[in-house]
Amino acid sequence: MAIKRLVDVKKLWYHICLLQCQQKKFYPSHLFNNQNELNPLFMSTKQQCLDDDVVEHNHSSLSPTHLLDSNTHNIYSSCKIHAEEKPIFNASRGEKRKLLVSFIYALISGIWTSFIMVVVHNRVPNVQKYPPLPDLFLDNIPHISWAFSVSEYIIVVMSLTFLLILIFHKYWNIILRRFFALGGTIFFLRSVTMLVTSLSVPGHHLECTPLQYGTSIEIFTRCLQIFVFQGLSIQGVRSCGDYMFSGHTVVLTLLNHCITEYTTSDFYVVHLISWFCNLFGMILILAAHEHYTIDVLIAFFLTSRLFLYYHSLANNAALHSRTDTRLSIWFPMFSYFEKNIQCMVPNVFRVPWPLTLFRVHEDIVDDKQSISCDQNRCNFHKQKRKND
Repeated sequence: MAIKRLVDVKKLWYHICLLQCQQKKFYPSHLFNNQNELNPLFMSTKQQCLDDDVVEHNHSSLSPTHLLDSNTHNIYSSCKIHAEEKPIFNASRGEKRKLLVSFIYALISGIWTSFIMVVVHNRVPNVQKYPPLPDLFLDNIPHISWAFSVSEYIIVVMSLTFLLILIFHKYWNIILRRFFALGGTIFFLRSVTMLVTSLSVPGHHLECTPLQYGTSIEIFTRCLQIFVFQGLSIQGVRSCGDYMFSGHTVVLTLLNHCITEYTTSDFYVVHLISWFCNLFGMILILAAHEHYTIDVLIAFFLTSRLFLYYHSLANNAALHSRTDTRLSIWFPMFSYFEKNIQCMVPNVFRVPWPLTLFRVHEDIVDDKQSISCDQNRCNFHKQKRKND
């Protein structure tokens, strides 16, 4: 079979995946129970492949997890999700509790990181004794004083964009929970790297003299100031010694990945602007000589990899089955947060509650009713047969 056009190859592979979803013999034997029926974990995905009234995930080609589609994920992502039947997102199974747990986790991580920033500022190396380290980028780019402030304004704009997405996204609680979990984990790791190694300041323009916060009240006040204003210099926060790795780059990268992942392909221009802001913000941080180049590169790599690996694992139902105890041992937080999610989160937007008073949107569906819609339909047909 000689197929020369790439588009024909993709169409052929797409229809092969659909046929695999429709065939019972395609699934391994361990996915069936004693009655030779497909386990409920995979039953919804197979049933959705056979449904005619379907909508696609509609994820953009620029979304991060679109680049990590494995063969297993392709099988399930080729199956489409019914517009009204989404048993994979059970809002009644403690999703609000999980969101609260992730918020507390991110809150503790943020307060701990702020405390570590106070500690590392007290032990920052003296710039006269320990001059800035050689850096290929910083040594060849002049210092731009306003660049760091511009990068922080970019963070503010991207944060407002992400907040707007959360307001209109139907599964905002899942998105926000993942944002808290990823952000808390990355910043906890950053607090460890800051504490174990103290790098010299990257430029002589920085006024980084060690400050001794003697009393507990002084330490708490400084920690609270850093946490409330999120370490932004435009809010008057100045910290030193927190170089490995860049917290600003972490926020830029995490916001960029969330914006591109949880919006549809119709927002292609927004995705391009988001990626531009991410990369341009990193360049501005370096141009301001606030971080070494390795700080920015490591922050971008760690944040993007953790986001991709987390979502790649969450989007593959076969990789985090409820009976797999190894995942709950090695990744207990992930196992707890994502145990009810069995495929990619559909990018379904709806009108938020205050606006529904003026307009009723057809995409707003009660999750609890959608979970039981199959059973209600079955009971309806049974009752109809009895009446006949």
